[in-house]
Amino acid sequence: MEASAYAEFRDEEGKHWWFIGRKNIFCHLIRRILRDREGRPTTALDLGCGMGGMLDELAVHAQVYGTDIEQSALAHCRDRGYSRVFKAHGQRLPLPDASLDLICAFDTLEHIPEERETIAECFRLLKPGGRIFLSVPAYQMLYSHQDKVVHHQRRYTVGGLARKLTEGGFRVTRASYINFLLFPAILPILMLIKLKEAISPPGDDMSSSNVSISRPAGWINRILAAIFSFERHLLTGCSVPVGHSLIAIGQKPDEETGA
Repeated sequence: MEASAYAEFRDEEGKHWWFIGRKNIFCHLIRRILRDREGRPTTALDLGCGMGGMLDELAVHAQVYGTDIEQSALAHCRDRGYSRVFKAHGQRLPLPDASLDLICAFDTLEHIPEERETIAECFRLLKPGGRIFLSVPAYQMLYSHQDKVVHHQRRYTVGGLARKLTEGGFRVTRASYINFLLFPAILPILMLIKLKEAISPPGDDMSSSNVSISRPAGWINRILAAIFSFERHLLTGCSVPVGHSLIAIGQKPDEETGA
């Protein structure tokens, strides 16, 4: 990502409704994933850990590792007390085969040109029965200047992402859109942005993201965070067919059971 986007993400991590809501959803689902491993040694990797916003949650359950390609982001993670973070590309991770119980890539896969190679590398690193948790932005038709600023290669559909996991050897145990309660309000705004960009294309020198610009103040931000966060209760038992982002969980087959 652009350096300015990293800086904004660091500043907005605990303030912006989108960051708050997505973290609450991810934490809720991760706790359910790891529940059946309670009492057993657990290792987890945050692939593309950025400024380390999810390392705190993962560290509650596991010996946690983090990777990113931006040294300033890794330095920030070390300042937060995480020493097992290192610079690496997704398709070349310096860890042994079958050494991890969980790999998380929170809004990371869309940044990586070598998508299939990265999924294959995650499969290599996971123990039999281990899981991969992915979150990505939805719908290529919504690709905009904001995606370019944060170096997105692509956007996804649930079916497309599930297919890529299956092709990589995983059994998909959950695939759903998220940020669906607010999507009817978000979609018209995104389409207006797309129209504006079509009429007046942004200059190549524009490097700031729209995260801070789009954050409403005070009680509005709190209400949006509460609505987005509430989705975690609905996602516990079902998947939904539309949303601004999506998640997928895959499991590496167990060598003993084949499941």
